[in-house]
Amino acid sequence: NLIIMVLLLSILVFGIFSLNNISSSKEEEMTKNIEAAILSAAIQCYALEGSYPPDIVYLVQNYGLIVDERIYFVFYDIQGSNMMPNVAVFKR
Repeated sequence: NLIIMVLLLSILVFGIFSLNNISSSKEEEMTKNIEAAILSAAIQCYALEGSYPPDIVYLVQNYGLIVDERIYFVFYDIQGSNMMPNVAVFKR
């Protein structure tokens, strides 16, 4: 009886641990997808206008980029209008 309870408890703990890992990998995947969308919009801007956008606001206003800033913090650093921006997305 005790062995069965220990076995069931082990299975439960393993299941909870697995769900946490899945959740973490999904969050990481989502931030990577947002980064890719930002870079894609920046490259599209460069192709159409000849310069990279000065900030994220420009991409939101002119290229339809949507980022939920309540959930994600976006680091967008541009060194010059002809240099690819550095982009990093973090979950708040």
